[in-house]
Amino acid sequence: LHHQRAALVEAHTKPAKWLDVGGGHGHFCRIAKDRMPGARFDALDLSDSIEDAERRGWVDQGYRGLFPEMAEGLRGKYDVVSMSHYLEHTREPEAEIEAAAKVLPEGGYLMIELPDPDCRLKSLFRRLWLPYFQPQHQHLLSVANLEKLPVAHGFTPVTWHRGEAHQRIDFFAAVFLFVHWIAPKADVPWRPRSAAKRLFRTASFALVMPWLMLSPLLDHLLAPL
Repeated sequence: LHHQRAALVEAHTKPAKWLDVGGGHGHFCRIAKDRMPGARFDALDLSDSIEDAERRGWVDQGYRGLFPEMAEGLRGKYDVVSMSHYLEHTREPEAEIEAAAKVLPEGGYLMIELPDPDCRLKSLFRRLWLPYFQPQHQHLLSVANLEKLPVAHGFTPVTWHRGEAHQRIDFFAAVFLFVHWIAPKADVPWRPRSAAKRLFRTASFALVMPWLMLSPLLDHLLAPL
């Protein structure tokens, strides 16, 4: 998947300095550095994971903080900014796009990867569609709505992809979430402890185990659709 993300950008430019926003532990940068050994890969994240990434050498430099607050100090430093499954977690997506516009010089590239709320599986799975991912996901931006934000800050969309970076986990996640729905965890502080509920949860997982085993096959076979 990380190789696919890098390839989407490589089709348009050969970056010298790349900033991965929401870079986490630096897994993407580690892989992209192998693909583009002459490029510099830095990353930004709010958690201390980015400090671990820098210690490991997976990123050339790690910035810890909020992107909109740090953008002014990074003005014009990068020719590519990537946001892979980041924007949907933020409180104000437009502030993140505005920050990217500061960091990128004219001719720079911004890559955004998001869950697609127009995906047909959302209508099929409804509450069991994994990308709802509450409460971590605060926004689900459609292509039409997403396009408005970069354009408002001087970007020109050049390529849209729907499926190339798809993570094949939809059916497996739906089955897993279904079990959690009908048999939620019993050993949590806000529920009375109950041996019967623990037994029911164990039995529920046992009953759906064949579906859990079958679902990855469905994910793989139906992904092209």
